[in-house]
Amino acid sequence: MKRYHKKLYFPDIEKIKALNSQLNSYNWQYSKHALDNIKYRHIDYIKVLNFIKDLKLDYNNIFEYYIKDNNIIKVCYRIKFDNISDLILVLSQNKKIITIYFNNANDKHYTLKKELYQLA
Repeated sequence: MKRYHKKLYFPDIEKIKALNSQLNSYNWQYSKHALDNIKYRHIDYIKVLNFIKDLKLDYNNIFEYYIKDNNIIKVCYRIKFDNISDLILVLSQNKKIITIYFNNANDKHYTLKKELYQLA
């Protein structure tokens, strides 16, 4: 499986746009891990789930994706949640949320491990 990050190398923009459009036509699904994760972190999960329910995905918010056998199988979105936090959604190709977490809105990820990603 190949892994790509927006800050390093981000090919396949047309595939990303097409998948994003397709995801917006699907209903949300949640993995047990995703629901457990937001409860475990003491996040107001009702507020988060309501936010997600009304969310329209934008391909510009994708910061990472994974390809296997020339297909995008997982995408990671970073979406402004409030003035303090960005919501991170890791989605499968059928709009199942694999995991949910938050990052500080000011976090620029200077510690990004470049060796984990494709560079060209």
